[in-house]
Amino acid sequence: MEVDKGTVCVTGGTGFIASWLIKRLLEEGYSVHTTVRADPENKETLVSSQVYQRQTTSSKIFNADLSDPGSFEAAIEGSKGVFHVATPLDSKTKKLKKS
Repeated sequence: MEVDKGTVCVTGGTGFIASWLIKRLLEEGYSVHTTVRADPENKETLVSSQVYQRQTTSSKIFNADLSDPGSFEAAIEGSKGVFHVATPLDSKTKKLKKS
């Protein structure tokens, strides 16, 4: 019998660290709410969220933006803890090209 340890929130769900953290939390029996930056083409969200969507149905994805603190309220509601690993995105920074 699996024990539900409760719900935790992980911000920055499309990131490398968050993806592994979410995977581990699910393995340990937690339900996970995660936040992702709105991505009109949905590429970022789909790639990283596959890690935990296959693991369980007790995961929920919420759109949130660090420039709008109120956008995190729904994801955090009912959580017993928050792992804040999101980082701001500077839209003016150019991506580095591989040589």
